[in-house]
Amino acid sequence: MRCPAAQRPPRAAERNLAKRPAAIRLARARTGGLPMSRPAGRRQPFRRLSLLASLLATCGTALALAFPASAGAAPHLAGVQSHVLWANVSNAEMDRQLDRMKQLGAGITRVDVGWASIEPDAKGQHDSWYLGRLDHLVQGANARGIKLLLLFAETPCWASTAPGSLKQGCQGAWWDRDVQNYAPRRMSDYADALAFVVKRYGDQVYSWEIWNEPNQDYFFHTDDPVGEYAKMVRAAYPAAKAADPRPIIVAGSLSDSDFEFTDALYRHGVKGYFDAWSIHPYSDDRSPLDTAVDSPRYSLVLGVPAVRDVMRRYGDAKPIWLTEFGWSTCNVRGPVHWQNCVDRSTQATYLKRAFRKMRTWSYVPVGIWFNLKNTSSAPDDRVGNYGLLSQDDSPKPAFAAFREIAHELQDGSSASPPPATPPPSVTPASLPPRHVLRRRHAVVHVARRDSTIVITGRAPRRAVAKLLVFRQDARTGRFERRASYRWRFAVGRHGHFRLRLHGGVFRSGTWRIVVRPTGRAHWHKAAAVLGG
Repeated sequence: MRCPAAQRPPRAAERNLAKRPAAIRLARARTGGLPMSRPAGRRQPFRRLSLLASLLATCGTALALAFPASAGAAPHLAGVQSHVLWANVSNAEMDRQLDRMKQLGAGITRVDVGWASIEPDAKGQHDSWYLGRLDHLVQGANARGIKLLLLFAETPCWASTAPGSLKQGCQGAWWDRDVQNYAPRRMSDYADALAFVVKRYGDQVYSWEIWNEPNQDYFFHTDDPVGEYAKMVRAAYPAAKAADPRPIIVAGSLSDSDFEFTDALYRHGVKGYFDAWSIHPYSDDRSPLDTAVDSPRYSLVLGVPAVRDVMRRYGDAKPIWLTEFGWSTCNVRGPVHWQNCVDRSTQATYLKRAFRKMRTWSYVPVGIWFNLKNTSSAPDDRVGNYGLLSQDDSPKPAFAAFREIAHELQDGSSASPPPATPPPSVTPASLPPRHVLRRRHAVVHVARRDSTIVITGRAPRRAVAKLLVFRQDARTGRFERRASYRWRFAVGRHGHFRLRLHGGVFRSGTWRIVVRPTGRAHWHKAAAVLGG
């Protein structure tokens, strides 16, 4: 989902944690987060998952429910995203949310799990406190008959490719310096950590998802997102299957219906390294059936078939899971579609349309609504108002709409007959030409020369690009939310650019340089950090 590139979730007020284990400090010091989700600037990061559920009466018994091993074995499962491991969620609140899911008829819930919380200090050193929380979640969901899709992401400082100016020897609150959103140095470290939890929980966890929205720089900082994510998938899948072949391994987790990024990943050899492909087909503030969009990427009804068609081009019939989609009920209404929200009645209407459309796609067995509950009470907070429940736990109209849809999917009925003429879909012939599907990437390099920053790189030729420069706060170690400098520039006819930023302010300090497309041009932004 989309979020302003500089927007971050709130931090917890608790800071007096110096004597606690690192994972506890990490988990409790960061209360917010978001699903990791939307395109160049689409949603917010999902944050640290900490805090699990209350002890159940059967706490000492591991509940082993036998789930089908096929990615398509549970046709048309309706589920919700939940953040029951966030540090600001009490045990009692976690139990209430699981009970709400059961009341909804949700068959599955997607929960963000942090590699950085499991191995915060070193490879193979597993934090027992955090694993205890995760144990309780697994027990609680199984006890209620709710399947788990656990999203496994966030790099520990010791494994991160973040620059030394951010890692700072992994001392202090490195998670507040965005270290965890950099790609790992060695994908084998990620694969080993995933294998550990897969083996630990076996078929008590229905499915695992490899990272979140690698097509967004916000969640996956690297100069080569396609290449690095492909390496991650190719390393993680065989390791997970060797640990236990039963859980479904889901790859992709792409912001929007990004058929171009999907194509690029197939060209990097991901075919055969997942059981299901996942996307987040947000439709901005439009109906899920709206086709008046700049690209199929931003339409649920067009985007899902577009991704399917790319997969078919490579001879792949694996199912597609919709692991995030939804509409926010904030009060923002403006000219930019992806920043807008809808009223509560419209949210309920769009929910029904989306899930009923999903029923017509035999290759889409799972749809997960973002989010179960609001994460903010601010009326203008777009990311915080996607919930079926308000923050005070009162249901929105979409809560009843989801329950109705869940019952329809369970009994095979439908409250309304299918339309005589189905909404338009994307056929292979109507997709952009193959050369357009080859996702283009920008590359940026920075260097300091006295009081000048020299920025060079590559981007699609003659493209109009935007340069953003973010200053690092020397006190907190975090980059500022607003760009200190912004420029628009044209890339040369050969695809190269060279920029010079002058001024004494650049003599020192750490800066994050971002080159990104303007509008909805189809190329990936690039970023680099210039140390102090």
